[in-house]
Amino acid sequence: MRWPNALKAESLRCSFCRKSQDSVSKLISSPSDYPRAYICNECISVCVSVLEDDRGSSETSDANVEVADEPHPLLSHPLASRLLAAVERWVRQESLGIDSAEEFAEVRDIAVRLMRAPGATK
Repeated sequence: MRWPNALKAESLRCSFCRKSQDSVSKLISSPSDYPRAYICNECISVCVSVLEDDRGSSETSDANVEVADEPHPLLSHPLASRLLAAVERWVRQESLGIDSAEEFAEVRDIAVRLMRAPGATK
């Protein structure tokens, strides 16, 4: 008599290339039960190759980026550090799942004052 798990193990396939568990070296399961997904070592190798290609092309495109000679004028504005601190508080509250309406209102208020400052629209 065969066990239900044995039948299920025989039918496991890579969710990407559809190769069976018996035809690949390794079949890795997703951490969640639903929907259950599998990826084989061969598909992982393809993914690694794609990521390495992307990494190589992004490194060359980063080399072509021009760096500004002078910092943006708003960075030297007295409200810039207050704005960054307010954004940090807002992001911290938001990431903790805490109501961050007050922090967001503070960010907005400082940003509006910063944009209305003389010389901000240069």
